[in-house]
Amino acid sequence: MKTVYKHHKKLFLAEEASSIAKKMVGLMFRSELGKNNGMLFSFPFENKWSFWMFGMRFPIDIVFIDKNMKVICIEHAAKPLSLNPSTWKTVKPPVKCKHVIEINAGEAKNKRIRIGDVLSFKK
Repeated sequence: MKTVYKHHKKLFLAEEASSIAKKMVGLMFRSELGKNNGMLFSFPFENKWSFWMFGMRFPIDIVFIDKNMKVICIEHAAKPLSLNPSTWKTVKPPVKCKHVIEINAGEAKNKRIRIGDVLSFKK
């Protein structure tokens, strides 16, 4: 687990998706994330990493962060895949990122996370 901070203020705890398998599975098939929790994906290099909501049971906010730890994009309330074709999409940032945090839908607004914010992660 890593603690995610903004300006030295603790925002939430994030489980690390540390292996390729954990990155592939992410939050799939979980019934909830828990309040003030998230999942952190850190990649070896920057890319337009894409995420999809297959097997998800609840909506989430997806926060994309560049190599300088700056928030570059936020997908608010990404919906789980369903029979509705509008949910059959991947979510990816407009520019390259190195880290991604998945949190409960609405938490980006609740924690006042905005594009341009600089975040930090500590064990």
